[in-house]
Amino acid sequence: MLELFSPETTLVVGLDLTDDEKSLIDTAVTMAQRTGARLILVHAAPPFRSYSLAGEGFTLPYEELERETYDNDLKLAEAKIEAIRENMPSDVVVETEVFRDFPEDALESVAQESHAQMILCGYRIEKHQTLLRGMSTALSLMRHASIPLMTVPIGTRIDFTDDKHICLVADNLKSEGFYALKAAMGFCKSIDTQELVHLHVNPMSFREIHGMVSKIKVAMLEGRFPSDPDFSSDLYIERLNSELLMRLRQRLHEADPEFAQGTNYRAVVKFGQPAEVLHRTVEETHASILVFGKHHFFRPKGFSLGKVPYQAMVERNVATLVVPDPSYAGSAL
Repeated sequence: MLELFSPETTLVVGLDLTDDEKSLIDTAVTMAQRTGARLILVHAAPPFRSYSLAGEGFTLPYEELERETYDNDLKLAEAKIEAIRENMPSDVVVETEVFRDFPEDALESVAQESHAQMILCGYRIEKHQTLLRGMSTALSLMRHASIPLMTVPIGTRIDFTDDKHICLVADNLKSEGFYALKAAMGFCKSIDTQELVHLHVNPMSFREIHGMVSKIKVAMLEGRFPSDPDFSSDLYIERLNSELLMRLRQRLHEADPEFAQGTNYRAVVKFGQPAEVLHRTVEETHASILVFGKHHFFRPKGFSLGKVPYQAMVERNVATLVVPDPSYAGSAL
């Protein structure tokens, strides 16, 4: 369970200290105010050439000047992040860290050392951007982070002190979906959401269903299956939908049998392409939080979580929570 309201709760917030991060900072503050969590603001200054090569490259005459320039940038970053800390509400406990490191490595290092429950970072949705542009840190953490990661579109402010949030968790009925469900339930408890929508998408298209039903009818005529004159595509979908809804509710009770008693819960089964169905369901439910299990792999044309492509995770005005692999079960869940 990803419950964030214990006194030891720590949230690590990644900042690049640009002028457009106010909404991300406000989002982090409201989560801390809602849960009582401590915030650690982290900025990773870009490594200079000699740092990134780690002794494997040639030493050039200007590298000492480069180091001096970057050291000045580090001091400027420390001043900026300290100014952000000083402007935060007095009821929020805030610490700051500035590193010379790659952002994803710095964030995960701080999270592990502080035993944080979550990493929070932003991403940019740029018009006409290429698939991975502007999201390298978020994508890298989605793939590697050993604790839950929440990403929020830059420019989107989510007020977690509001109790009207709807959380949508995507469950593929496998182990990673179960971990996502458990994390979603714990998070919903932490911020007292209005509703948890538990979604399973069956990737079969209606055309495929009709084709299967036609084959079953032929098998009935041939005597290979018991005859059922009422059997049809609509009846097959109705039965399958009922069976899948039952499985979703069983998984809920396996995770926490008391959860549904205190939270508005809704199990939903839909058919079609997962990315398209997820997008439509976000719009239909007005969800502000999406939760996925981390069953990822890289495809030649982009990032995806299982059969859920990367684009499904990029919803404007919606926070995305990516939950670690089952192999990380002992960390923060």
